[in-house]
Amino acid sequence: MTLRLGPFNKKKDEEKQKSVERFYALLKALMDELFEYAPKSKHVKMPYNVSFGLVYEARDGIMFTGTDKNTGKKMYLYNVRIIGRMFEEKREAMLKDETADTLFGWIGEVCTIFVSPFVYEYVVNVQHRGQGAADRTTRQIVKGFLEKLVSDPELKHVLDTIRAEPTQDQKS
Repeated sequence: MTLRLGPFNKKKDEEKQKSVERFYALLKALMDELFEYAPKSKHVKMPYNVSFGLVYEARDGIMFTGTDKNTGKKMYLYNVRIIGRMFEEKREAMLKDETADTLFGWIGEVCTIFVSPFVYEYVVNVQHRGQGAADRTTRQIVKGFLEKLVSDPELKHVLDTIRAEPTQDQKS
């Protein structure tokens, strides 16, 4: 994903570009790891003939579906613009928070957005259980994933995407 900004303040534009790229990398890493974790949690089966992705869309939908013309796979695309707006709404609280609770609250919301359509589809339409069961299953998957995200050293790369790059003073 490449975002080009106007030629006004090159240094600020480069910082914005890096921020956008790190945000996209965080969302992509979360999506990839969550979709790998969900079927292993034994609560839900993820669809097998689909592809997932992120898209910047001006419309207000959080998720768009379609069919890839080349492969015939069903596509689920999540709107980065809406997810980014959710982040901006909580950004002030994250900066004031001395702990990572607000950040992990936002990560939990994003993970819920990513996985809930598939959980609902499986729990309600395949297992023939209700909306309440789908909501509980979604919460269990997201809670388990967040615990793994914090404790598993192999998932360290996901959270590393949000760490600020060291300045020249910190490098020395």
